[in-house]
Amino acid sequence: MSGVLVVTPTLGQSAWLGETVASVAALSVGHRHVLVCPAAVLPDLEKRFPQVLIVAEPGGGMYAAINAGLAAAGEGWDAFTYINDDDLLLPGFTAHALALARAGAGPMIAYGNVKLIDGQGRRLGAIPVSPFPALNRALYGQRIEPVYQHGTLVTRAALEQLRGFDGSFRLCGDSEFLARACLAGIPFCRTGGAPVAAFRLRTGQLTKDRAPMLAERVRVDEKLGLLAPQPAVRRWWARGVFRGANLPVYAERVLRHGFVSFDELLAQA
Repeated sequence: MSGVLVVTPTLGQSAWLGETVASVAALSVGHRHVLVCPAAVLPDLEKRFPQVLIVAEPGGGMYAAINAGLAAAGEGWDAFTYINDDDLLLPGFTAHALALARAGAGPMIAYGNVKLIDGQGRRLGAIPVSPFPALNRALYGQRIEPVYQHGTLVTRAALEQLRGFDGSFRLCGDSEFLARACLAGIPFCRTGGAPVAAFRLRTGQLTKDRAPMLAERVRVDEKLGLLAPQPAVRRWWARGVFRGANLPVYAERVLRHGFVSFDELLAQA
């Protein structure tokens, strides 16, 4: 693998941005980090992070900013991920990237385990993800998110096939992108072992605004036809295997937070 491109959209106000940048800098795999920010804070961020490429966002929201970071990155990378300005890439990300490199240079998306942390970096649990990529289409058809963007790697060939993110979404552009990749037949691979990224749950984050989030999920379903009828056995099997494989995740959530769903945990953290 010639290199990994990491894009971080930011308003430049996150108290954790320094930790995010440090987590990328610590990766023991070749990488390039691009911050995309409002023009007003660009000079300040250039002083704080001289080792990072910083570009002005074009307006239009987070996913338009990610597209701008991709366009500004130039050559020298063959896989991409984006990370929010309060989240972290973890040491397990390196093995994750190497596993993708061994799989070849064609269109592919790799995802791994993701832990949840609080504002102080303390573990709050983990995100349930699909144990087998073959289940993903059936899970999308039941409004079960099989893959999340945290630490997910997209090869350059897959990104070019999908033509980037849909900038009309404010909250669920990553879900739309990954679901669109699934429908396009782009292969997914799951890497196990150590978590590849950490998703920070904190006050004030956009994921807590549940009504707009749910409305955008419905838009994704309608745009892509994700809820098209499927054989009942396929749906039941996919849901059962997903839940069985994530029993340790659910057990940890109950022990730490009580009987709440993942969406409820996001809303209350």
